[in-house]
Amino acid sequence: LRETDLSLCAQRTERVIQILKVLANQFDVLETMSPQAFGDFRDFLSSASGFQSKQFRLIENKLGLAADQRIMHGGCPYFKHLPQVEQQKEILESEQEPSILSYINTWLERLVDDAWSDASTDFAQFMRDAIERAAEHDRRAIVEYPNTIASHLPNAKRVSRELAVVAALEELETKRHAHLRLFDKGAHHELLRQGSRQMSFKATMAVVFIQTFGSELTLQTPLKLINNLIAIDEQVSRWRQRHSSLVMRMIGSKNGTGGSSGHGYLNAVLAKSRIFLDLCHASHYLLPSHSMPALPAEVKRQVSYSKSSFAHFSGADFDRFSDSGGAYPFGRSDLTRREARSNSLH
Repeated sequence: LRETDLSLCAQRTERVIQILKVLANQFDVLETMSPQAFGDFRDFLSSASGFQSKQFRLIENKLGLAADQRIMHGGCPYFKHLPQVEQQKEILESEQEPSILSYINTWLERLVDDAWSDASTDFAQFMRDAIERAAEHDRRAIVEYPNTIASHLPNAKRVSRELAVVAALEELETKRHAHLRLFDKGAHHELLRQGSRQMSFKATMAVVFIQTFGSELTLQTPLKLINNLIAIDEQVSRWRQRHSSLVMRMIGSKNGTGGSSGHGYLNAVLAKSRIFLDLCHASHYLLPSHSMPALPAEVKRQVSYSKSSFAHFSGADFDRFSDSGGAYPFGRSDLTRREARSNSLH
C-alpha cells in the first residue's frame, strides 16, 4: 500500500465505525416498544428473518468471517436461507473473493519484512532478547529486595523472605517461558491448527511491532488502521449483542421468526463471530515500554521518515539528520542560521 492509500483506508474505516455506531444506537428506539406492542404485529412477519439478509452476509464475508465460525441452522448452510438462487450464488462467490482480513494479513507480512529487511535479526528474535533482558532485570530485583517481595503478599499468605523469593522466581520463570512461547513460530502454527488464531505468525509479529513502536512516523497510520479494524469488529459485535438483548426483552425464550432458538442462537453467534480478534490477541505479546530496547539503527531508518517526504534521503543523510538532534533534516548550524534570519525578519 502507498501511504496515500493507507491514509484513505484509515479515513474510510473511521467512517464505517461511525455508521455502525448509528446502526447499534437504533436499538434505543426499538427498545421503547413494549413486548405486547411487538406481539401485536409479530405474526405479520411470518417466516421473514435476518437469515434472509443478503447484504449482511456479503458484509460478513467481505470482512473475513470464516466458514467454521458460522453456526448451522435448520440443517442447511447459511446461504440456503436466502430466498433466491441468484442471491445464494452471489454469496458463495463472495466467499471466494479476498476478504479484508486476508488483505490485512498480507499487508502486515510485507510491512514487517520491509522494516526489518536490513537488520541483522528479525523482530521475533528482537522481542525474545528483550524478554530475556526484562526477566533478568526482574530476577535481580527479586533477589536484591526480598523484603519488598514478601511484603507484597496478602497477610494470610505471608511467608519467610526465603520462601517468598523462591515463589517469586518460580512465577517469573513461568511467565518468561509463556512469553517466549508467543514468539515461537511452531507454537503459533499449532494455534492456527487449533483454530485459536487466524493470522499468520509474521502478520502477528507485525501487529506487535506496530503497537510497540506506533509513535514512529511511518507506523502511526498503520496503528490507526489496526485500531479502526478492532473498533469495527467491536461495533459489529455490539450490534449483535443489542439485537440479542432486544429479542430477549420482546419475546423471551420463544423461537425466532426464522425458526431459530431466538435469543440462545443469537448469543451463540455472538460468541463465535469476532473477525479481527487476532489484532487484540497481539496485546498479550507486548512488553512494558520501559522494558523495550531501542530499535536497531537499520530499522529506525526505515520507520522514522515518510517515504513520500524523504524518498531521496540516503543513509548518510539519515546519519547527519540524527547527529543534528533528530528534529530537522538539516544540520544544527543550518537551523541556527535559519532561526537568526527568521528572527531578523520579525
